[in-house]
Amino acid sequence: MKNKIIAILFFFMVTLMTQGFYLSAQCFSCDDAPPGTIFCDDFEQDIPFDKKYFEYNNNAGDFIRMQNVGRDSSFGMRVRWQTGEVGAGSLSKSFGKTPDGYIGKNASSPDEDFDEIYWRMDVKSQPGWTGNGPDKLSRALCLANSNWAEGMMAHLWAGGSNKVFLGMDPASGIGLDGKLKSTKYNDFPNLRWLGFKPGNIEIFSTENSGKWYCVVGHVKLNTPGEKDGIFEFWINDTLQASSTNLDWHSTWNNDPNNMHINAVFFENYWNSGSPVEQERYFDNIVISTNTISCSCKTSSAENRKTGNKIMIVPNPVTDKLKVITMLDLAGKDYTIFSILGTQVVSGSFQDNKPGIDVQNLIPGIYVMQIETASGKKEFIRFIKQ
Repeated sequence: MKNKIIAILFFFMVTLMTQGFYLSAQCFSCDDAPPGTIFCDDFEQDIPFDKKYFEYNNNAGDFIRMQNVGRDSSFGMRVRWQTGEVGAGSLSKSFGKTPDGYIGKNASSPDEDFDEIYWRMDVKSQPGWTGNGPDKLSRALCLANSNWAEGMMAHLWAGGSNKVFLGMDPASGIGLDGKLKSTKYNDFPNLRWLGFKPGNIEIFSTENSGKWYCVVGHVKLNTPGEKDGIFEFWINDTLQASSTNLDWHSTWNNDPNNMHINAVFFENYWNSGSPVEQERYFDNIVISTNTISCSCKTSSAENRKTGNKIMIVPNPVTDKLKVITMLDLAGKDYTIFSILGTQVVSGSFQDNKPGIDVQNLIPGIYVMQIETASGKKEFIRFIKQ
C-alpha cells in the first residue's frame, strides 16, 4: 500500500513539473499565432466555450476538450459518433460586425468588416476509420440577419469519389440584383450554388486514418459588381482547389449596413449517420486576415521559449525515441519510469546514439528523467503506442 501511494505521488509530482513544457513543445501554439490572427484556439487553456464562441454544442459529451487527443498529444477536441448518429456537436465562432447580440456573443474584432479571411483547423480520424467522409467539416459564412439568413457560405465538406476527399462548395444567398434572397439558415432553394470542386488527398479514407491533416480555407468577397471573388483551400500546404471568379454578393456590399464575412463554423454532421461508433479529433483553430502556413517551422520566439527545454520525438513513440534540446546532454544519465513510478529503462546520452529503444515497453504513459549539465533534473512525459 505504501509503495502504491509513493508511486501515485511520484506521477502527480512529475505531471505538475512537466505540464508547462508539455504544452509549450507543440508544433503550433496560439502563444505564437501568425500575423493577422483574428481568433486562435489551440485548446490548451481551460476557458469555458461560452466565453470564446457564440454557440457550442457538445452533443451530450460527444464533442469535448480532452488531453492527449490534439496534435503532439496536446489538448484537442474529441468527436464521437455512435452507430447511426448524424450530429456529433459543433463550434460556432463569430467575428466582425454581426446582425444581433446573440451571434455577436464573444465576437472578435466586432467593429470591423471582413471581406477576406483565411481559416485553419487540424483534423484527424481515429485509426481504422470507417465510412469515408462525414459530410460537414467547416464553413465560413456571412450571417446576414438575425434569422441566420446566409449572404454566402464557403463550405468545406466531404465530396468526390466515395466521399474520401474534402471539397469546396461555395453558395450565395444574394441575388444577382444585389438583394438578399435567403430567408433562414440553410435556405437551400434560395441559394445560388457557385460550383463544387473536390480536393485530391484522400483524408477520409481508412488507409489515411490516424494521421493529422492541416486544412486551410481562403475566401474573399467580390468587388461590388465584379466577378472576382475567391474561394480555395489547402491540405498540408498543398492547394486542393481554387475558384477566383466568383460573384459572391453582386452589389450587396455597396450598402455599409449590410453584413460581410462574420462567422466560421466547425461541424460534425453526417447526413446518413456513422456506420460504426468511432472518433475524430480537432485542434489548432485559427481565423486570420493573412495566409496561414501548416508547416512546423520553429520561430525565433519559440526558440527563446524552448531554448532550455527538452522535447521527445516522436511522441507518441512506437520503437525508438530521440531527445531534442539545445542543452549539452553528452554523457548525462536518463531514466524512464512507468506511470506507477517503476524504473523500466536507464542509460546515458551518447553523441553517436541513434535513439533510445522503447519498443519492448507496454503501451502507456511514461516519464523520462534527465540530468542536465547543471545538475538539475528535468522530467518529460511521453506516450508509448
